[in-house]
Parts: sequence; structure tokens; C-alpha cells
Amino acid sequence: MVGIGVVLGGCSTPAPEVEKTPSVVSEAPSPTSTPTPVPTGPVKPERPADMDRTDEVGAAAAATYFLELYPYVMATGDLEEWERISLVDLCEFCVKVSADVASQQAARTTYSGGDVEVDVTKTYPLDTLLGAFPVDVVLSQDASVLADEGGTVVESSESASGPLRVEVMNDGVAWLLLEVSTNMPTS
Repeated sequence: MVGIGVVLGGCSTPAPEVEKTPSVVSEAPSPTSTPTPVPTGPVKPERPADMDRTDEVGAAAAATYFLELYPYVMATGDLEEWERISLVDLCEFCVKVSADVASQQAARTTYSGGDVEVDVTKTYPLDTLLGAFPVDVVLSQDASVLADEGGTVVESSESASGPLRVEVMNDGVAWLLLEVSTNMPTS
């Protein structure tokens, strides 16, 4: 992994001397300047307002949110929201994510990277047999690393992009994740 410091650190040309002029330092901060908080770690995605809808638009928003939640869950081990949205009795993907987090915690490894971008390509009407909305997406995921306590990389994955089928259902109270699959039926 190459960081910005490594790339820029190779320059050996000294910086030209610049005439220094005294600067004035104000004791009081400007009344209009507000410090911008700097994120200290993975940021939990914001739940989209469209998830309040119970139609195809709500289904697409839920599918996107659930996939965006994945890297946060993997990096933080915070399973509260994940378990609330997962249909663990039916969703193999959901169970695998929870098991992966438990395994990471037991091994004291840390997940980083893996940010995702979700592009919804098609949302289907309610499948009355399943009671779920199938949502086709193209998921682009950044490279990720699993490292031990000393920072040694235990496992890594390259960035990848590909189609997924996400099935979500609304139980009348909230959206739930039924399954995420790479096996997409032809339609």
C-alpha cells in the first residue's frame, strides 16, 4: 500500500528560501469560523429519508443503505443496526457478516478500507411469493485490508465491481435485508 507521504517523500530538491515576514496572530477566533469536525474513524452511513416509503423507491433506498452499512460494520464491529435489519433466519449473507465480525474480534484483527458505491440499476415490483422487492445493483468496493494487532496484513482484497441482487422486505415497521446474492436471474 503506497501512501501519499511515501510518494512525496522521495523528492530531494530543497524548497527555495522564502523571505519571511512577521505575521499577526489574532488572539480571538473569527466569529464566523467554526472548526470542522474531523472524522476519527469509520462513519456510519446516514439512513436515507426514502426508507420511510414502502414502495420500490423505499426498497432501492434500503438496499443501498444496507450495502453502505457493510464496511462500517466490518471496521467497527458495531452489529447493532446490522442485526436489527437482518433476517437472520433467511439471510445467509447477513449471518456471514455477523460471523466475520465475531471472528475478527476473536482474532483481534482490524478491517480497513472497503468503502462502497452502490448504483441501483433496476428495482422490481413486490414479489408477492417472497413478500420482498428484488433490487439489482452494481456494487463498486474499494480495496480492503485485515490486519493483526501489530499492523501485519493477514488478508487483503483488491477493489472490485460487479452486479448484485439485493432482496429487501418491509414488515410494516421497517425495511429488512432478506439476501444479497451474486446469482442474478435473467429477466
